[in-house]
Amino acid sequence: MKIYCISWKDERWSADKKSLQAINKLISKEKVKMNKLQKILEILFIFLGWILIVPKYIIDIFKSKFKK
Repeated sequence: MKIYCISWKDERWSADKKSLQAINKLISKEKVKMNKLQKILEILFIFLGWILIVPKYIIDIFKSKFKK
């Protein structure tokens, strides 16, 4: 039996204020901002997912518990 151990070196990096501000600007440019309609639709689909899908799994769990 062979056992492999993969690890990595814990490195900590630091930067000055100008570099951090530049990095934050790059990150904020890459983020896609949703408009209000997209936010509402996202919340609606998440809500519908919970309402429609989760009860099915809960019922299946109870059925499997009572079968035993």
